[in-house]
Amino acid sequence: MLYQIPEGALPLRQTKYIKSQHISLLPYTTEKVVFYFYFPTAGKYYHFPSNISVDGVVTARGGANEIIVVD
Repeated sequence: MLYQIPEGALPLRQTKYIKSQHISLLPYTTEKVVFYFYFPTAGKYYHFPSNISVDGVVTARGGANEIIVVD
């Protein structure tokens, strides 16, 4: 799985800006991955989707999100 924190955000609690990790899933199971970040300034930012690949081929991808940060 490849994931990253949203653009404009800063990582917290040893979270990395972008990370790739191996996760094994059995059929009909889920895995929760938690990462921590904050936005130092207000604005409109984008969070690009996480990607899942099998043998180097992307098999699933979340949708991109627009995030509006206010003071």
